[in-house]
Amino acid sequence: MLQGLQEHGVEVRAVAARHLHNSDGVVPSGLSVEIMDVARPNPIVSRVRRAFLPRSDLAWGEFGARVQELGSSADIVHLVEIDTAWCGRELAVPKVLQIEYLVRRDQPFGAPWTRQFRNVAELVQAEKRALRHHHYVTANSSSVAADLERMKPERTVVRVVPLGLIPTSYEQSSLDGPPVAGIIGTAEWPPTMASIRRLVTRIWPLVLREVPDARLLIAGRGTGQLDDLRGVSNVELLGTVPSASSFLGELSVLIHPLDHGSGMKVKVLEAMACGLPVVTTAAGAEGIVPCDGVRLCENDEAIADAAISILRDPEERAARGRANRAAFVEHYTPSIVTRPLVALYESILGA
Repeated sequence: MLQGLQEHGVEVRAVAARHLHNSDGVVPSGLSVEIMDVARPNPIVSRVRRAFLPRSDLAWGEFGARVQELGSSADIVHLVEIDTAWCGRELAVPKVLQIEYLVRRDQPFGAPWTRQFRNVAELVQAEKRALRHHHYVTANSSSVAADLERMKPERTVVRVVPLGLIPTSYEQSSLDGPPVAGIIGTAEWPPTMASIRRLVTRIWPLVLREVPDARLLIAGRGTGQLDDLRGVSNVELLGTVPSASSFLGELSVLIHPLDHGSGMKVKVLEAMACGLPVVTTAAGAEGIVPCDGVRLCENDEAIADAAISILRDPEERAARGRANRAAFVEHYTPSIVTRPLVALYESILGA
């Protein structure tokens, strides 16, 4: 997003919060991003504050003060993700809130006495409160935007701004060599975890019947600890990998049998950037323009059949890979995806 805004002539000053328990992020060259380490707040103080402003921890302390400082000299403050919604709340300048997904569609509440219930309930309340507080909101898919339209006050403006990636950050998959399928994602996120389990326990056995030499690679934070999935034939649990692009470059196809989940899926977009074929569901391809490189299937047998066809046929792999790369370049590079965002900025400022 930052690169796209710069390409449109927008002067951007960015600050990002990095929790001390998170790994270091890498800022692409040519982008100026100030990264601030944020420690865990005092749990009692945090609970009191969040009773009044849900998911407001980032708004307090040094990070919130820095947003306030930078925003005081800006024309527009752009806030990314619901945890930033209360940052700069005292600023008089217009603010745009970017909502990546809707927790009510992604996570079950669970039992009322569990931590999961409290966390999901707070996130749902945060979404409702943020929509009442912000006049301008963006979503990365028309499906999330439609849900926000139904929830928002009449005055709030919702716009679709797709996710984009920097093409040079992704090497092209060779698609040569033995048949290798894969999936990458954070195991702690319930929709991703359900997708991984569905793939390993229900779909992969069907694939192995027809392609017995195929391998399935599973990568991402927390996947290395899925001990109950160890021992499944031709399945490798890799855990966190240094580079998503390098991981995807090893594959013949990305399989993401997502049952539910809101917003665009970065893993699908990254596969397209790498020129890698994808087999997924309608939920997995949410926000993606239809193309020949992304096979959409819903039931286990259809997903397996699509994967088998790609794993067996090098020509199909290559053709679908080219289709994905072409669709990515046409629709999801930074300058393209930020056009509607720049248009929103201009309308806010009356340009």
